[in-house]
This record gives sequence, C-alpha cells and structure tokens, in this order.
Amino acid sequence: MIKIVSLKKIYPLKKGQGYPALNGINLEVERGEFVAICGPSGCGKSTLLNILGFLDFPSEGGYFFKGKDVSHLNDDERTGLRKRVGFVFQSFNLLPRFSAIENVSLPLLYCGYRRKEALKIGEEFIEKVGLRDKSGNSMLELSGGERQRVGLARALSINPEMLLADEPTGNLDSKNSIEIMQILKELNSISKMTVIMVTHDLKLAQMCNRIIKIKDGLLEL
Repeated sequence: MIKIVSLKKIYPLKKGQGYPALNGINLEVERGEFVAICGPSGCGKSTLLNILGFLDFPSEGGYFFKGKDVSHLNDDERTGLRKRVGFVFQSFNLLPRFSAIENVSLPLLYCGYRRKEALKIGEEFIEKVGLRDKSGNSMLELSGGERQRVGLARALSINPEMLLADEPTGNLDSKNSIEIMQILKELNSISKMTVIMVTHDLKLAQMCNRIIKIKDGLLEL
C-alpha cells in the first residue's frame, strides 16, 4: 500500500543551510498492517507521519501510495487524497463547545453529506467507540480518554483506507492508553484497515504487528 524510497525532508535554516528531519528513509507498509513508528522526540517520526498523510511533502525521494507516485502533488491533489486517510491526534483537535456527535459528523459535512445523514453515520461510530450515552455531551464535559474516543470515531467516520495516529495515548493515563490501543487493534483485526501509529512508548508499540524505529532521521535496523 505504501512504499517510500530514499525519502528526505529538509527544513530550511538561515544562511541557506537546512535541517534534515528525514535523511533517506526506505520503507514499505502492506495493506492491513498495524505499524508502530517509535523514537525519541525530534527523531523525525511525526514528520514521516505528516508526509504519509499528505499534510506535507518530501524534499527528495519518492512516496508511492497504492502504486502511484504521490511525492510532489499540488495542494488540491493532496487534499483529495487526505479524504482517504483518517487522523487521530495527541491533542484531540476537537471543537470544545461542540457535542461529541457534532465533532464526529463535521468531516462528513465537509465531504458533502447532508446534516441528517452525517449525524446518523456519526451516531454509528460514536457507538462503536462506546460513547453512545454521551453523544450529546460537549468536549468540556468529557474526560481525556473519552475525548480521544471521539477523535477516533471522527477519524473513522469518513471510512478511510488508512488510519494515522500521532501519539494517540500521549495525554492519557495507562488505563485509557490500553483501552485506546485495544480499540485500534480490534479495528485493524476486524476491518483490515491499515493503521500507522507514532509513539515513544515501546510497551504500547508491542501491541502492534510491527515496530519501526527512527533515530536522527534514519531507520534503525
């Protein structure tokens, strides 16, 4: 599903110099894999995830998605591909005064669904993450673990081909972290959805099918 070849991401610095966040990555991820990308802060793992999710683009090298070279698409083309990817963030990225169901339904409205249909689909995914009785609660009324479940339901509502999670348990306690990981693992097992997760927690990473380690912008072999 994913193949990246000699991929580099260089951020410009002063005096014409650049900082290589990724320094020549080669990687393949098959459809249906559950992969953890691990490494210390600043190693390039979130940069890699952003490129995989079409939020950023490489400075050099190739990125092939389902056999197509998507390394240097324009903004409109990348926006179209992002509709096939679900995102889960450490900081949730939810609208605080909106209800759970409104947050989950919002991406569907952007995709052209009518409000009634979007809410119906949203309810289905709220139920899948175990929050049926709290669908009308605002984010201010939910715990961190519950908010992350809402974030997960929102990511799944668009029926993505690939789910990308950037430190999805980073703001959660150990109990809620395990529960979120179990939901991700079950989702991957039942639906065969490709899941790629960035984490610094090796214990949680061991719940995935494969662990990829990054250090200083390079894969550790």
